[in-house]
Amino acid sequence: MHIKKIGQGKDLVLIHGWGMHSGIWKPIIEKFSNQYTLHLVDIPGMGKSHIIDPYDLNHLAEAISKELPSSFDILGWSLGSLIALKMSLIYPKKIRRMVLVGGTPRFINQTDWSHGVDVKDFNDFANKLFKNYKSTMINFYTLQLMYSKHSKLLIKKLKDMNDEVNPPDVKSLQLSLDVLLNNDLRDDINKINHRTLLIVGEKDRLTPKSASEWLESHLKEGQLKVIQGASHIPFLSHADEFFDHLDQFLLAA
Repeated sequence: MHIKKIGQGKDLVLIHGWGMHSGIWKPIIEKFSNQYTLHLVDIPGMGKSHIIDPYDLNHLAEAISKELPSSFDILGWSLGSLIALKMSLIYPKKIRRMVLVGGTPRFINQTDWSHGVDVKDFNDFANKLFKNYKSTMINFYTLQLMYSKHSKLLIKKLKDMNDEVNPPDVKSLQLSLDVLLNNDLRDDINKINHRTLLIVGEKDRLTPKSASEWLESHLKEGQLKVIQGASHIPFLSHADEFFDHLDQFLLAA
């Protein structure tokens, strides 16, 4: 497990999204490392972390938690938000507060859930990924940064960040897609007592605003901030507004 520790102050754990690595947090490192000890997690099978076996949501949450301090705040984005939610259920005493960016209890639509991605689109993406990883990932970045004012620059920045380490192997990508496909935490959300900040882009198509609205209504202490004009990566596309929300939440007693 690769977890880079940087900065000083209270412990803040950062968990990235699918197919990425902890380098995605560069803007947050620059902004917050003088106030917090940042624990930059590479999800198993991504970045510099080796794959684990078995590979499922429970074991991801356990493997990451074992390497962290006894008490911390946590920020999870996309897949990282699902892992953060699971960690909060398994280890409620370790987590002080949560921030979920593009958070959702379930990524895939079904009869009683329309706040995610259609399974056909999900499977089409997976099939394209294994045929041509690079071009599919560029399309993935484009989707995540749609509607941003400087989308071309941000897509290049995101590509450069991801190129800093070797790409995940096919097995890791498939197993982590299975985590997104197969997990549904809706029935457990009301068990979570942590103060939780939900941040979502108004135009997010991967984890829509409605999923964060559902979480806010089912969490005991959830508060939602919607960033107008943003898509799936508001900490890159709308950094100033994102940091304002994060700062206000983390600085509160």
